[in-house]
Amino acid sequence: MPQGILTIGEVAKLMHVSLKTVYRWVNDGQLPAARIGYKTYRVFENDLIKFLRRNMTSSGRKKR
Repeated sequence: MPQGILTIGEVAKLMHVSLKTVYRWVNDGQLPAARIGYKTYRVFENDLIKFLRRNMTSSGRKKR
């Protein structure tokens, strides 16, 4: 089954954060992304789900 591929902008919109925040997650290695050009990345849906599971609690708040 093919998985979805998201742009950085789509991730930012889904997460309700800025583009800068998503780029920071990618550059810090927190969110895996495939670089396909200069500052052009794609994020696999499954990687975003894993990121969410690692960084969110059951209440939906970010872990500290």
